[in-house]
Amino acid sequence: MTDKVEQQKIDLTGQDRFAWNLMVSWISQLVLIFSGFIMPRLVDDKVGQAALGIWDFGWSFVSYLSLVGLGMGACFNRYVAKHRGAGELTLLNYVANSALFVQLIFAAVAMSVTVLFYLLLPPYFGENLAENTHTAQLVILFLGAGVAFQMASGSASGLLTGYHRWDIHNALHAGDSILSIVLMVFALYFTDLNVAGMAIGYLISTIIFQSLRFVFVNKICKEFKFNLKMANWKTIKMLLKFGIKSMLSNVPPIILLQTISVMLVSSIGPAALAIFARPMALTKQIKTFMTKFTLMLTPTTGSMQGAGDAQAIQALFINTTKLSFAFALPTLGLLFIYGDIVLHYWMGPEYALWPLVMILAIGQLLPMGQDTSIRILMGMNQHGRISLFAFVAIFVLFGIGLLFTGVKQWELTTAALLFVIPMNIVYGIIVPIYACNELKLSLKTYIFNSLLKPFLYIIPFFTLLSLSRNEYNQGEWLNAWLFFGCAGVVTLTIYFYYLVPMKLRKKCLSRFKLQSL
Repeated sequence: MTDKVEQQKIDLTGQDRFAWNLMVSWISQLVLIFSGFIMPRLVDDKVGQAALGIWDFGWSFVSYLSLVGLGMGACFNRYVAKHRGAGELTLLNYVANSALFVQLIFAAVAMSVTVLFYLLLPPYFGENLAENTHTAQLVILFLGAGVAFQMASGSASGLLTGYHRWDIHNALHAGDSILSIVLMVFALYFTDLNVAGMAIGYLISTIIFQSLRFVFVNKICKEFKFNLKMANWKTIKMLLKFGIKSMLSNVPPIILLQTISVMLVSSIGPAALAIFARPMALTKQIKTFMTKFTLMLTPTTGSMQGAGDAQAIQALFINTTKLSFAFALPTLGLLFIYGDIVLHYWMGPEYALWPLVMILAIGQLLPMGQDTSIRILMGMNQHGRISLFAFVAIFVLFGIGLLFTGVKQWELTTAALLFVIPMNIVYGIIVPIYACNELKLSLKTYIFNSLLKPFLYIIPFFTLLSLSRNEYNQGEWLNAWLFFGCAGVVTLTIYFYYLVPMKLRKKCLSRFKLQSL
């Protein structure tokens, strides 16, 4: 009886842990941003732009390699949360052990593909990579081995997030990043291994922290019992079907970007990819913050759907999309206005291409601000048809773009446009409309509450930030900083009064004794 009461006290939808999980996720992401900023500059200074391009090329391969997992590792937390919430512990164990069994197979396949690509790299890319060919081979080998180990341990991540322990999941991710950067810096400055040594450091850190996930699973996921005999074909088919649908919704941007990256290496060379990848890395960091937020919506939506609360899902969709735009607008706007300055001080003047930064910043606003659409659909298990459509449409649009631009002698801005235009049409327009239709939500209501309001809130920010940049260009640095600071203060004030819930706002004001204001 006591256990039953305790179970009832726990919010199995994860909503009571939502704010805490998000805070830990974003704090941990700051660690990743630090490593993402420091390592490219160190590589560029220590071993040159070409070596940095080799490092980016290796990560392009890793992105392709992640397709081997068929979306399994990123999605089965929905079923863990659903069965745990319903008290179906046997089904929970069927799901977890089936996922573990399949991921062990995927890990073996990923390692085999890595070895194959290692062997095929010289005949296919040797001419473009020249003396960097062997280094590129080693980078791919060790990064690929790290991804294979992540796949083998993916069930631990799925269990932790299915139990809504995103805080532990992201804290381990941050710890992994810290150890990785320490090992990478050591390899770069105290060995002759170049970027290959960095890849070895990444592999060592991955093995350590992915193993730690199972330690936390053992402590937290008490209902889970490791027993591969519980893996069964029926459950595996269900997970694969859901995983493939999820993969089709998630991977088109990854494949599109990495295809463009490989084409840049082939047409212009690895140094051009290094320049292109830096502003893309800035937007990727912002997107990662968004993803830390939206990933939690899938198991939460699954729990709401199980309770039959369609109106709660509608409200969740509108409110979370509004918050997504409230975050994306100032961050991407800052890059749009000041991005070239950031790149200048971060990487050097040769990386500070303002037109390139502007295209990538403004071009990712609609897809990034509406990532909630596909996450909500995944939680409802209604993402199959739209995922297939998105997968096909992205590459049809990319192919049409290539007909106009050709495949040789690209400009970097051309590569950027070939990425952002298909993304905006598919993920910025079509997918959100489909989500509104599936939720039986008025498109007019969605646009007004989720898109228009945040745009109105952010107008003072853009005005003040534009004035700041104008003062900066004229050499008036003090005025530039004053306008910049005012932009931040005004925007935070507006957000506090119009986005923070009334109850939380009153609590904050009472804590600072400002109720009278």
